[in-house]
Amino acid sequence: MGDAQPSADERSARHRRRRRRGIGLVVAAVSLLVVLDQLGARRLSGADFPPRDPLSPVMREQVEQLASPAWKGRKPGTRENEEAARYLGQQLEASGVEPLPSVGSYFMPIPGLRGGGRVGDNVVGWIPGTDPEAREALLVGAHFDHLGETEDGLVLGADDNAAAIAVLLAAAPLVRAKQLERPVFFTFFNTEEAPYFGLPTQGSVRFATAPPRELGAVSAIRLAVVLDLVGGVVWRASADTLFACGAEKTSGLGAMVDSVQEQGLAVRRMGIHLVENLPGYRPQPVSDYDVFRDKEVPFLFLSSGRTPRYHKPSDLPDTLHYDRMARSARWIAALLAAVDGAEAPLRFDPAGEDLPADADTMRWAMTAAATPWRSIPGTGPLSAVRLLGDRARVEALSAPGHAYTPEDVLALERASFRLQCLLYSFPVCFTF
Repeated sequence: MGDAQPSADERSARHRRRRRRGIGLVVAAVSLLVVLDQLGARRLSGADFPPRDPLSPVMREQVEQLASPAWKGRKPGTRENEEAARYLGQQLEASGVEPLPSVGSYFMPIPGLRGGGRVGDNVVGWIPGTDPEAREALLVGAHFDHLGETEDGLVLGADDNAAAIAVLLAAAPLVRAKQLERPVFFTFFNTEEAPYFGLPTQGSVRFATAPPRELGAVSAIRLAVVLDLVGGVVWRASADTLFACGAEKTSGLGAMVDSVQEQGLAVRRMGIHLVENLPGYRPQPVSDYDVFRDKEVPFLFLSSGRTPRYHKPSDLPDTLHYDRMARSARWIAALLAAVDGAEAPLRFDPAGEDLPADADTMRWAMTAAATPWRSIPGTGPLSAVRLLGDRARVEALSAPGHAYTPEDVLALERASFRLQCLLYSFPVCFTF
């Protein structure tokens, strides 16, 4: 008689063992690959990108002044915050930005709650337009305050947000030279950091609540461009990238963003939901653009993303990528000219979305992050497996005629959050 054939249960057990071995081998291979990949990975900083652009040296001087230990992080309500505000007024004047006649200076006070004293000043100037009959204006803005002393030590805020201030100061003479028809307001907001964020005492909220006479009403803003965290760098693949969020809320703005090119700078569009919608949490605004969105003003939020230095004493001037900041200044000036010259009005749509653009940016990011020897420093085996899944999901969205579903939107948001928390070195990237 021949050997007895294995029973169905035995065959099933053997199949499960082979499957477990196969999964184990795959996991081991991925883990080994990630370990080998990370042996050569390291976080980058400004030292990896020596400045060569002619705009960079002055920008660095401005960042070093704003983020100097003497100004102790520019915390609102302090003498150092007031000194920083006066410095910004001087820098606006040197850049050819005029004070507002109705204000009589560059300083617009922010009153405290319930009749309290002044908590600080917004610093505001303008470049008048060539058309005195223009009914719209352009606005560029960034906050200049920071945290100061924290439980981690003195936080000086080079990337957050002295870098953005330096970018706008560099853009000012470029904008002035373009002689735009519409006036351009340069707004350096105070009191963006906690505990002011989201309150009437937040600088951008105060500006929108009581705009200067030269603007009239916030609804007169054709486009508000807000910058935050535009100097940091930790990952080679994103070193020359500036993320542009919120264009999907305004008809035609995405096409304008895509049409403006600056050599050496990749401007990648992302829906604002990819920044705000964190898994398990309600949407969370992250900067001064929020008040303009609330008032249905076309807006664009520009950022290079958080780094592990965010809100840490390590956020120092020598960690910044000044040449990318210089390219960003030129790109902003060119974008303002394009928006100023556009004949069609910009119309805000609170429900606006551009999921194909979201998918394009996430596909680029996930492909780079999941490629050996291009991954984000600090990527572990579990995150690597998740990234491979993210890449497969976002690649599937590029099929011709793909109809997006709520599950697709969630997949894009999770991929974006994983990218952000890996760049930020936040230890929950693989847990959802």
